[in-house]
Amino acid sequence: MTGMPRNQDEWERAARALLDDGQNFLAHDVCRDGLRFFPNSFKLAIFGAIALSQTGAVDEARKLLAPVLDVILIDEGPFRRLQSSLRRAVLALEDSGDGALSVMADLAEAMEMVRGKKLEADADAETYNALARVFREAWLASGARSDLEHCRQLFLRAFAVGGNARDGIDAAVMSVMLGDMAQAKALAAKVKDLLSSAETDPTLPADVRYRIMATLAQAQLLLGESDAAIDTFQWARTLEGVHYGRVVSALKQLELLKQGGVQVPDELEDVVKPPTVVVFTGHALDRPGEGPHFPPGLEAAVRAEIAAQLDELDAQIGYSTAACGSDLLFIEAMLERGAEVNVVMPFAMDDFIAEDVRYGGPRWEMRFKNALKLAASVTYATEERFLGHEMLYRFANQCLHGLATLRSGFLRTTPYLLAVWDMMPGSLVGGAGDFIDQWEDISRLRIIDLDGLLMQNPELCPDGPALPNLDLGGETDDEEGQGRVIRSMLFCDIAGYSKLKEEHIPDFLEFLTRLKAGLVASGIEPKSINTWGDAIFVVMDKATPMAEYALTMQEVVARLGEEMRDTISDPLTLRISLHAGPVFEAIDPIRNNKNFYGSHINRAARLEPVTVKGHVYATQQFVAVLTAEQSAARTDAVNNGEEFVDKYVCEYVGVLSLAKDFGKQTVYHLRRRVEGQNEMPAALESVVPDVLEAADNSGITETPATSVGSVLETVAKMIERSETESPKGKGRKKKKSSAHDVLSVGGDDVPHWPGS
Repeated sequence: MTGMPRNQDEWERAARALLDDGQNFLAHDVCRDGLRFFPNSFKLAIFGAIALSQTGAVDEARKLLAPVLDVILIDEGPFRRLQSSLRRAVLALEDSGDGALSVMADLAEAMEMVRGKKLEADADAETYNALARVFREAWLASGARSDLEHCRQLFLRAFAVGGNARDGIDAAVMSVMLGDMAQAKALAAKVKDLLSSAETDPTLPADVRYRIMATLAQAQLLLGESDAAIDTFQWARTLEGVHYGRVVSALKQLELLKQGGVQVPDELEDVVKPPTVVVFTGHALDRPGEGPHFPPGLEAAVRAEIAAQLDELDAQIGYSTAACGSDLLFIEAMLERGAEVNVVMPFAMDDFIAEDVRYGGPRWEMRFKNALKLAASVTYATEERFLGHEMLYRFANQCLHGLATLRSGFLRTTPYLLAVWDMMPGSLVGGAGDFIDQWEDISRLRIIDLDGLLMQNPELCPDGPALPNLDLGGETDDEEGQGRVIRSMLFCDIAGYSKLKEEHIPDFLEFLTRLKAGLVASGIEPKSINTWGDAIFVVMDKATPMAEYALTMQEVVARLGEEMRDTISDPLTLRISLHAGPVFEAIDPIRNNKNFYGSHINRAARLEPVTVKGHVYATQQFVAVLTAEQSAARTDAVNNGEEFVDKYVCEYVGVLSLAKDFGKQTVYHLRRRVEGQNEMPAALESVVPDVLEAADNSGITETPATSVGSVLETVAKMIERSETESPKGKGRKKKKSSAHDVLSVGGDDVPHWPGS
């Protein structure tokens, strides 16, 4: 699809296509933009919630879903309460005390609530499916059994309404996780019968056929037919053009089955594998008069080696910069494979072309523009100019590393680093050797020996190989002397300060004193800190201590809100924004102290006003650097035999417009990772349990008939009818389902990655 969607249906199909492709970030942005035009679209709200939940933002997803649940389930809650009140009333018939009076009063109130109401469930199968997927992600994040129960009930409803085999197998897997193996096997048998009796159209897209086979194989595993499941997955694996999102979905299901105690053969580990993510770094083409490191005559040999390595790794997702030479050869090789390519630009486009592309000649410049046109994404480490500061290449490497690691986490895998390197002992700042030095996992490092290729082609280096560059890639005094360095920045605004009266200023100063004491106790020392009024500006070298500092600041302020309630009646809250990027570090000519300057200071400051109170928002650059640092810390801990605990969660918020028209920025919500967090908010607890816990699963399972009186039976039948009938489907005769019909969700368009 090209251009902006024209109507609600196109917006919804675009969002669903991106979800199916695993592009959760883009799907969320499409849903957010679409809701501006069509604010009443349930599907856009639900798809947006799915996208958020799959990136870890479960709480935000639930908030987005609250109004949807209110509408879909609005009439069922009162009837559930009436049914419950009637049960209690029957049990209390022999009680003549105050307890009976209380029960009867509750019954009378419940009956009044349903007076004139019509019990009707009007959600379609796709809506139930989408809601179930959100609760599944919520359960994966929280571990709360209530989330898991709601998820199963919603999948059961979707299966009953639409007859979709995938909903049936999802309900079966959730039943396994609930310990209900009888239910799981009954559902698996229904799914197997449904698929076995349907004809599979050989002209269906590969993605659809893979999903059919994966669904059947999961049913076979649940029924104890392991050999048949292996054969089915082997068949699915032979399909060409299957998007990796389908494989990851199947992998997640197999992991859940294994956790639930289902026998999953070890052979499937080699059959159903997550996509391989490859980060690339390599030597650029030799500049005129330099080298030989990578002379133009070596292009064919390097291209062949890159292609061979990608074949061996089965690379499907790549991250790289795009300098002429090995970078562009990697990008072209990935595109030829039909793989996804993500490009990170170290600085402004025009400067990059002038510095790293144009010297190769018009042919390389044309290839560069074509590569960016075909790339899945182009991200800027910084959009500012180069200005001769080579540390921007190192910062781009950090962003590459972090973005690839973040993406790999969503895909349940770990990235590889593929390097085209001349094996010399030194490297330029931000060069291939420098990147290799920063790479923590040697077992996932692949090196193409550029010097060895030169030795195989002696005619390309008649004077022998080039001498090594003895710059060891550290942050040298010369780099500091340039005045431009990479730093992490924090801007904080104390919300509520402007409402303080004059007599409260001494209390506010006491608040700041106690805030400082709490921060000092954390043991983190900022490189620089400054305040003016209610604003705080902090600078540090690394992202990890800055993240800890920001979250500690929030926690101290929350505690002070309780401790100082007698003096500051309205608790103060913080808005904190975090960013990382190149800044100029210099002595302030007026104040004669160290200070920081540049557009990235402004970018961090402009994010703070659009940050939600009580939250810490971080830019994509900061999150990338933080992820890279955490990945390195994890590997160090493993190598030392120590346990590593992920401390932070980065939840995607979206592409936000910064304050004062300072452009747009990809933003994440940073919070601590806490066991047991993400329990269901009270707003949803009041809507969902009454609706779902007593459901009879729309004919999938049997609920014993009640025997406590004709009124109670009438209410039970009304609930049963609401769950088994769809108003839109009354009077319509269903056609016989095919395998495609029972598995398709969201239209006939099946998306493929460009080139697949």
